[in-house]
Amino acid sequence: MMDLLQPVIDFSDDEGDLNESIGVPTSGSEYLRKVRKEAYDSPDIVVSEMDTSTFHVRQTLKIPNCNGCQPAPAGYAPSLSWQKTKVSDFSDLRQRLMSLRSKNDFRKHLHQRSKLFSDSCPATTYWTCVVRCLKSSLRDFQPEIENETAWLHFCFGSSLRLKPLCDGRTATESSQPSLPLLSVLLCLDQPAIEQLLCYHINWFQEGGFSDVQGQWLFALFACLEKPLTPEACHLLRTAARLCTNLRATLDSPEHPHLSGLNLLQCLVARYFDQSDLCEK
Repeated sequence: MMDLLQPVIDFSDDEGDLNESIGVPTSGSEYLRKVRKEAYDSPDIVVSEMDTSTFHVRQTLKIPNCNGCQPAPAGYAPSLSWQKTKVSDFSDLRQRLMSLRSKNDFRKHLHQRSKLFSDSCPATTYWTCVVRCLKSSLRDFQPEIENETAWLHFCFGSSLRLKPLCDGRTATESSQPSLPLLSVLLCLDQPAIEQLLCYHINWFQEGGFSDVQGQWLFALFACLEKPLTPEACHLLRTAARLCTNLRATLDSPEHPHLSGLNLLQCLVARYFDQSDLCEK
């Protein structure tokens, strides 16, 4: 076996041979020795020194290094310790939410309970009807995810009227807005969460920001699974840009919406790993 592993051309591995000057190689062994000497003399990392100024006049496309977020006015940006505390609290909340989601899958729970009653007792007509009604109520509790208008009224109330944010007023006027309760969020899968987040960002762009919408955005952020899909990442970055752009227009550091806008922007940048959006 060792005979099969013999080198084709035998030459010394001694580094002393690499220090000798080698002229034009006259044999295969001298050629290999010269190649090894050039590799031995070359640095591990080679950087090409080029004058790139000659290419400037021929550049046809320039991409600005800008993420689209407005810098915070003086006194509006949160402190670094505040950001770290909020990210830590948000992480704990997501852990509890994931645990709750795994233990309380409503559809699975109702299906198992229905099967348990039907298998254990022949006289289960009453319980079967109860479980069937519960299943139906879960479907009727919230709109179909494709119906944006229905979700708009579900989240903000039946008498909703969108208007641009100005002089600190809320962006919606509603009689009975629906809060993002767990009974709603735990029934949504990830595509539905992303679709609902897309709706809210569109409403944010069209009608401004409100406390109720801030609660919905925060809740939807908490339900997003990592790693993010490209669509979810785009939605989060859009939300961060909207928050910073709106923050730059606020008339006072005491504005009631400032804390919520800072929180949403902070979570996108620091929890969801959009480091270019981080505020020092």
